[in-house]
Amino acid sequence: MAFTDDNAGFAFSCDDAKFSINASTWNTRLSQLGKIDDDLYIMTHGLSNPEYIAQIFSKRPYKIFIIANQDARENATRIKSLFPKVKIALHPILNAKVVLVGPETVWVSSSDFGETKMVESAIGLHSVTVHNRVLENMFKTEWSKSIELQ
Repeated sequence: MAFTDDNAGFAFSCDDAKFSINASTWNTRLSQLGKIDDDLYIMTHGLSNPEYIAQIFSKRPYKIFIIANQDARENATRIKSLFPKVKIALHPILNAKVVLVGPETVWVSSSDFGETKMVESAIGLHSVTVHNRVLENMFKTEWSKSIELQ
């Protein structure tokens, strides 16, 4: 039976996808960040190890938008102080782990954004349609429910 659009989500087809099993890190997934100029959108519960995240963002410390759970306030504030051009907002109940790299890359992961010592999995895909629908229907919706750090 095929997936269909409904109130809980949207169906899509994708010709280029990868299931990653404990074989990749956020630093590896975003290794080309310095070579692209498209926006980076991050949804995460926590922001583990701000120094590790700083290694990623130092490749290109702008056009980055993060929604993190309000539990991550301390690390979010630290990251904001290191990278003032990074937009960070805190959300009261966010637990999603989604990273969008324009114009077409989507990562859905079991791990929060940052460094992890756990066995993790992620699905990466290239789809302009999925990227744009997640951006419009999830990221922007939850950003509007968040409080941006200044």
